Amino acid sequence: MSYGDGSETLEWQAKTIAENATKYNGSAPCPTCGVIMNPVEFMQNKGHCLSCLTQGRATLAQNKMVGR
Repeated sequence: MSYGDGSETLEWQAKTIAENATKYNGSAPCPTCGVIMNPVEFMQNKGHCLSCLTQGRATLAQNKMVGR
């Protein structure tokens, strides 16, 4: 049911993501947060989702600036 607030689009996107997670043989979850990635994302980001990879790099940079 459409209420005009955009929730129908979000529900459709969530359904598509869930279907794609089971469709591709080789999809894998991020070991940190559990987000399902397709095989290309998994190989390109060395096994972590983009947000976890970015967060890890930011922490590494912050630690380097402090001198830890």
